[in-house]
Amino acid sequence: MARRLGPRSPSTGRSSPGDATGSVPGPMRRLLLAALAAALVAPVSAHAADPILPLAQVQPGMHCTGFSVVRGLEISSFGVEVVDVIDRPRGAAARILVRVSGPAVDATGVGPGFSGSPILCSGADGIARNIGAISETIGEYGGRTALATPIESIIAQPTLPAAGSRSLIGARSLAGPLTIAGLRPSLGRAFARAASRAGRTLIASPAATRATFAPQPLVPGAAVAVGLSSGDIALGALGTVAYADGPHVWIFGHELDAAGRRSLFLQDAFVHTVVSNPLASQEMSTYKLGAPGNDLGTITSDGPHAVAGVLGAPPPSATLRITTRDLDSGQRRSSLTRIADEGDIGLPTGGSPLSIAAAAAAAEAAAGTLAGGAPARQSGDMCMKFTLRELRAPLRLCHAYAVDGPTQNALAGLVAADIGQAVGVIESYRFGTLHPVSLEIGIRVRRGLRQAYLVGARVPRVVRRGSTIAVRLQLRRTGTGARSTRTVRLRVPADAPSGLRTLRIRGTSADTGSDPSQGGGDDLSVVFEDEENGADDGGPRSVREVRDRFENLAREDGVTARLGGEDRSLLRDPRLRISGEARVQLRVR
Repeated sequence: MARRLGPRSPSTGRSSPGDATGSVPGPMRRLLLAALAAALVAPVSAHAADPILPLAQVQPGMHCTGFSVVRGLEISSFGVEVVDVIDRPRGAAARILVRVSGPAVDATGVGPGFSGSPILCSGADGIARNIGAISETIGEYGGRTALATPIESIIAQPTLPAAGSRSLIGARSLAGPLTIAGLRPSLGRAFARAASRAGRTLIASPAATRATFAPQPLVPGAAVAVGLSSGDIALGALGTVAYADGPHVWIFGHELDAAGRRSLFLQDAFVHTVVSNPLASQEMSTYKLGAPGNDLGTITSDGPHAVAGVLGAPPPSATLRITTRDLDSGQRRSSLTRIADEGDIGLPTGGSPLSIAAAAAAAEAAAGTLAGGAPARQSGDMCMKFTLRELRAPLRLCHAYAVDGPTQNALAGLVAADIGQAVGVIESYRFGTLHPVSLEIGIRVRRGLRQAYLVGARVPRVVRRGSTIAVRLQLRRTGTGARSTRTVRLRVPADAPSGLRTLRIRGTSADTGSDPSQGGGDDLSVVFEDEENGADDGGPRSVREVRDRFENLAREDGVTARLGGEDRSLLRDPRLRISGEARVQLRVR
């Protein structure tokens, strides 16, 4: 008899897929045993399975009760009327059409964040049974009519599917937007706009991400989050627990990405409020504004009708550590974020959240570096050290900045874009899986524009090919207007054409990144680019080429000279950005 692909049913006593390992291949057996080990250390709050009511017994006109968190951590109840049972075309699973009512939902209706809210109906015997969970909107004004996924479809999703499996479904689910917490409001809005331009929905929560409450039991109706990252920057999808059976938890009642096997953070969540949008537009409807809380386990499964996880051990993750220094005051700050690493299961969605999370964390750190406020003109630098499991030595990269932007966030936008581009190089490798171990970022910022402009240059009137000459650069500082000179040496190329020639001396342009919080933010678009559509050349062919492309991101930040041939480095001052251009004539013999 075939093994049943579902959880243990209290009425039948059959086993869940996590209990069956005898005929599973070796690698999968090890994964199953790992999941079972996680279950052994699951919190004592693991919930016993509730009785269920099969779809065949669900009838229009039934009056039931729904459960969800609408504020804080407490589970609220509301009325649910079964309107109809809807069969769907092409063999898709049926849905239950329901109408909600009661103080918890009358003013707002339901929307993202309510997905997974369980519905319990009492029969003639007075026993409340789970018939399914709210999962989809239908676009009704007020958001009080919705679709629910039958409980059999939800718990049929195995908590540990085969790695690499993927299912697709075209439902408009309530999980839609991702929530990002830990950003100041101006940056949160900037990232939300950048995501919107890329066709994605991102909700910026004003909450701090470090949980200030005790770990919550993930019982049906509890607020829950699928975390792509955890720590100072939390990125994930908020929803509701639909069903729980011991350490196994089913949430949402629909897919996150329908990617099959997953390895993400299973977290509890805090709900600040339900934001009402009665129009229920395609872009946004009523949604829960909240933030992820404590890491309670691992999301292991993402199917067409549910996302499932196991309480206990967290998933593998990469460490993102950022340190900042205010060069004027000497004040230092640091942040720590863990980013889920799905490399061991083959990156089921084709990419990772590293780019978004790292860029967001760096932007927040850069924007908050200067204590007591920041002027529009800032200077500084950013260095990163990227450790990958597949490389012996870390990847390193530094960028210097001299930003004359509209407000303080201009430098933050440039830093975020540079980090997004660097991570994009790692994610563009398609001939294997690279495993990030850690990303360490150091950011130093000072007030004012450490910048000077070339206003002239002096050289000998006659020079000989192959000789070394003195070049006297005339500079003028921005802001103060102070003048200074720098004398550097330049070797005249041995193959320089003879006769009257022009020596062109050119500096590095000032950074003029727009402030993402003021409606700009084009710099952030790289963070949300789809890597699968962005690498027409197929990406790096080897890990060595990944390193080369990463290191080639370094920008020339100095003064160059050209005398007939190619540009040659003339001067680089890490403390001063020199911009502008000067041309002088000389005779080559």
